[in-house]
Amino acid sequence: MSVKINDKLGRPLHDLRISVTDRCNFRCSYCMPEEIFGRDYQFLDRSELLTFEEIERLVRIFVGHGVQKIRLTGGEPLLRRDLEILVAKLAGRPGLELTLTTNGGLLADRA
Repeated sequence: MSVKINDKLGRPLHDLRISVTDRCNFRCSYCMPEEIFGRDYQFLDRSELLTFEEIERLVRIFVGHGVQKIRLTGGEPLLRRDLEILVAKLAGRPGLELTLTTNGGLLADRA
């Protein structure tokens, strides 16, 4: 039996948010306030983002410790190149609910 992971309040961790990019096509003040994300803000270089293999490994580990839901987020996750490959790999995991948080601006291009 694997050890369950608790949050800082002692509750079992069932949901995990994984950010696949820090970039966004809208840059709304709700997610990206100007006082933090001003014109000179340096976004992560692509080489600093988790690879799909690293994300798959994290998902496997956390699911093994009781996580039941993975939420892919960003920035805007649909800006991440080849995201559908990652989604296809994760969607096939039994017992895992996979969700995507998006602003919807790029959905028509992906449908």
